[in-house]
Amino acid sequence: MRQRHHGEAAAAGQAHLRGLSTRELVVELANKASLLARKEVALVKSEAREDVRAEIKMASGLGVAGVCALTVLHLLLVALVLALAVAGIVRGWLAALIVAAVVLAIGSVAGLIGWSKRVRQPLDATRRSVLEGVRWVKDRTA
Repeated sequence: MRQRHHGEAAAAGQAHLRGLSTRELVVELANKASLLARKEVALVKSEAREDVRAEIKMASGLGVAGVCALTVLHLLLVALVLALAVAGIVRGWLAALIVAAVVLAIGSVAGLIGWSKRVRQPLDATRRSVLEGVRWVKDRTA
């Protein structure tokens, strides 16, 4: 039912366009192009806001995780270095180096996880819509 209604509307639109003069057709085309441009700009704005929100969430999450991790790790690492040194297992400087290597590994994993949350294709829907619009115009003018 919907396709038939759409087909009828398209036929009525084509009949309307056939009755227009060249000047009126140019004005109609300019109006349609203007409307399309306004809709594309609105889509860009909407999609950009969405991407920015996602990036802010990612950055704030990484920031909070980083501060907490640094604070807790610092305290735990100092305690671990002191425990290793006091127990006589290794010298203090060696205990500090071992603990630092572990912290580096943990930080690297956390950084990779955070990096994976970034926006990979900004304005993807807008890009597709513009390409479809260009194809449509090419098909209609060819």
